[in-house]
Amino acid sequence: MNSLQDRLLGAKGWDEQMRELMLGSRQLAVLPEPDRQAEYELQGCESQVWLKCQISDGRLHLWAWSTSKIVRGLLAVMFEPLQDNSPEFVCQFDMASYLQSLGLARHLSQSRSNGLQAVMEEIRRNCR
Repeated sequence: MNSLQDRLLGAKGWDEQMRELMLGSRQLAVLPEPDRQAEYELQGCESQVWLKCQISDGRLHLWAWSTSKIVRGLLAVMFEPLQDNSPEFVCQFDMASYLQSLGLARHLSQSRSNGLQAVMEEIRRNCR
């Protein structure tokens, strides 16, 4: 199966990218409902987002959930290059450039961009 990144890069236009994001939301490593508590809820996101980060055997593992299907798709896109990588890699990863390279950044509202930035900051905080 092609990665979500590959499918987004192959999409012809924003409508097709949006469709791939919606489909990609199914790829998200889902945070189980019992973990959707205040300790994992992020502030600064347009939609409700819960994020759990864990480092095991020197690798980052991410789980998340959002009330928005589009946000779940965006989280899946964000997680693709980060999941199972070292904390050092994650801290140095340029998420803004990655999203720009996929053609997503220009379609995101300022508040949604701020929310994704809050997600990345929380991931980095957990990697330090």
